[in-house]
Amino acid sequence: MAARLTERLKSLGHIASLVNAGSALPEVLSLIVTAVCQRSSWSSAAIMAVDETSGYSVLVARYDPLFADRAKRSVDRWLLQTSPVKTVLEARQTMIIEDAQALPDSAGYRQEAMERDYRTVVLLPFTAHDEQGRNMVLSVHAHEVRKVDAEETAFLETVALLGSLAVEKAHRLWLEAQQNDSLRQALEIHQHAMERVLATEDSQAFVDLCRRYLDRTLLLVDLTTNQVTVAGDAQRLNWPDRVPPETFRQFAQVVRDADIGQFEQARRLSLLANAKGGGEIEAIVEPCIAGGDVLGGIVLLTEERALDAVEALAAQELRAAFAMLLLRRRIRFDVQAETHGEFFSRLFSGDWRDEAATFARAHHLQLPLEEPARLAALSLAPAPAGKGAAASSADIEQALARLARQRLPGATAFAETAAAEAGGTTYIVFLPERRGGAKTARQLLEQMIEEIAWLSQAKPIACLSAPCQRLEDYRDARRDCDRLLKLAARVGRRGIVESGDFGPLARLIAIADPDALRSFVEETLGAIEEYDRAHDGNLLPTLDRFLANSGRYQATADALGIHVTTLRYRLQRLTDVFDLNLEDPDTRIALDVALRVRGTLTG
Repeated sequence: MAARLTERLKSLGHIASLVNAGSALPEVLSLIVTAVCQRSSWSSAAIMAVDETSGYSVLVARYDPLFADRAKRSVDRWLLQTSPVKTVLEARQTMIIEDAQALPDSAGYRQEAMERDYRTVVLLPFTAHDEQGRNMVLSVHAHEVRKVDAEETAFLETVALLGSLAVEKAHRLWLEAQQNDSLRQALEIHQHAMERVLATEDSQAFVDLCRRYLDRTLLLVDLTTNQVTVAGDAQRLNWPDRVPPETFRQFAQVVRDADIGQFEQARRLSLLANAKGGGEIEAIVEPCIAGGDVLGGIVLLTEERALDAVEALAAQELRAAFAMLLLRRRIRFDVQAETHGEFFSRLFSGDWRDEAATFARAHHLQLPLEEPARLAALSLAPAPAGKGAAASSADIEQALARLARQRLPGATAFAETAAAEAGGTTYIVFLPERRGGAKTARQLLEQMIEEIAWLSQAKPIACLSAPCQRLEDYRDARRDCDRLLKLAARVGRRGIVESGDFGPLARLIAIADPDALRSFVEETLGAIEEYDRAHDGNLLPTLDRFLANSGRYQATADALGIHVTTLRYRLQRLTDVFDLNLEDPDTRIALDVALRVRGTLTG
């Protein structure tokens, strides 16, 4: 008895050493069935996996030396419904079949036993799963009918346990190998990506990198250049190589609103619907953030297919590289804008002596100062409390510079925060004079106003200077722009303003107390305005036109398109309701001034 126990223990040790010698799962399974037969009296063994989807038990490993030449003709799957394997798995217990050739309810299994000439069979459930996550069962066979005692059962169950442990180890080794491969790939992507973005700011080089390491369609949203570039199979989704400019703002908003993650959260985006298909598309949106600012982001189209761990890791490395690329662009722009701002600040102050040295410095900064140029100034008041701007001052500054350079080579833009009214920001744009002159510059300025209005959620004041021919002209041009911006701000104007927009009264208003002026208008005209609102009347427009026509009845009636009698009735209502003496010169002057101030303040 002791000798048999010793032999059993030696057999288990040998089986354990054999199955642990393998690493890949197919090899481990093959070693299990081989070892159990070589170290016991069982003639053959097999491992089946239960495929619930197909409804079959499937052979995954077999050892049967007497029928090796018939392997190609053997059956390798059996209907699960009539197979004893199903019973073993449901009970999670060992099953002993005394004579498989006499098994009543398993025709397929019985036929297999007769073909391979085995009788007694023991089936044992594994606690581990195969590569596809399927349950497995170990079976051992004898060519004769034999009695399986408790000791033999314990031996075989220990073999099944050792086999399960070996399978789990194979899974762990495979997972570790996959993780090592993922880490190696991540390091490779990191190294190549950083080398690429540090060597060049070319977008196409980064697009090629994305196509190399990630078989997905990516939309690279670059807020530093206001572009969206497609990386991947654009044709598969009927997308152009570059997204049309008019859709950029939608992409920018989606990226700015997104929270940073690990490429695991997909959502539906209607703006990504292709032109032919329509509808929504599932995508993962990941922003690229540096210094608290969103510089851009990646929109990854999932096509209803979730990212696996390797893809997610690759996407994260690409996002890090893209963020580095965007940060390089932002730093380069910030340095250039600061340098340009310093140069023009000195030019505007007149604190320069050597004209040749100044032109040389301008040439070094790639500013064509030797050519005629204009200054554009855009003033943006600070955002109201509790209302955050959609973009920072740096975003606005960069957007203006981008627009200027696209239309006029040599143009630049920079911010003058300290020079702004009431703590706001003034942006100065240097515009070399090109064909079209003031018309071209004004069209560009209108585009800039639209861009700022979108970025800051507020419409700025803007003005354009006369052409600067000499270095001395820039100081006067900057002062003229500053005066216009301040004048427009005092009287509540927005958009493009010109000197001709403001008459003497407006200039007087600009230096007066605006609150006192509004009180004067309210005291003089407020009651008439309130009456018109309550009675759906038109007394105030009638009074305005009457005074503008110097009290001439027929000219006023013609201008209003009414009969003189109607005009006299309205003027009488003003006299009766508001006790106005329109024949009194002082009263008419007060009303006229109030109407003009009101028009200027609200114009």
